[in-house]
Amino acid sequence: MLQQEFYHQHYITRDVTERALHEALKQSKLPGFSGLAVQGIINQVLEKLEESQVPMTDYALKSSGAAVIPEYTSPSYRSSAYKIVLFSPLSLDYVRSPELILEKENHPGNCWPFHGSQGHVLIKLSVPIIPRAVTMDHVSGPPLLKNGVSSAPKDFAVYAVTEDQEEQLLGLFVFLAPLNPTQTFQLKNEISGSVNYILLRVLSNWGHPDYTCVYRFRVHGDPASKEGKVAL
Repeated sequence: MLQQEFYHQHYITRDVTERALHEALKQSKLPGFSGLAVQGIINQVLEKLEESQVPMTDYALKSSGAAVIPEYTSPSYRSSAYKIVLFSPLSLDYVRSPELILEKENHPGNCWPFHGSQGHVLIKLSVPIIPRAVTMDHVSGPPLLKNGVSSAPKDFAVYAVTEDQEEQLLGLFVFLAPLNPTQTFQLKNEISGSVNYILLRVLSNWGHPDYTCVYRFRVHGDPASKEGKVAL
């Protein structure tokens, strides 16, 4: 209960802070500040806010035992002419594994690409948990070039999946990659018991016609107790 309340207060604090900053900077009418500069200031403050929070455990981390289930995951994008343009052109003529989204490495080009703007990946968590939130990451650093933003996920859904392949929706979200490369979303639909599999379904991207790139996807929650019933 305390952990759940922490998550709740964390999202409320971030939301209130962002709204207050938008309003304050809007009213101050600082000369020479473009909308992009204002958003940059807001992002810096929000990053400091994130640093002050207690880090949430990632139960979709590969090094902790999580894994992608290939047979229930979209095929990776593959083309000899494939390029992800971020800070500089990067040519990739081989298939990049979807398990990249379960790793901490986050530099330009180190992502999992799939065809088009819609795709999915099924993740077996490191341990059964009661899911509370998820975090989506895009590449971090200086402002991205057009293609870097356009290939980022936009609308996405998160599901719990049973051994019988039944899906239970945990939430629909919008990843605002052009504003902030790391965003955490509180799951809106509660489930009874703990889960072992999470399905990420990307529904759209920010405009790239050929592929979508997912850099990292994290799952947060409460570990199932030894006495607790594992639902999935």
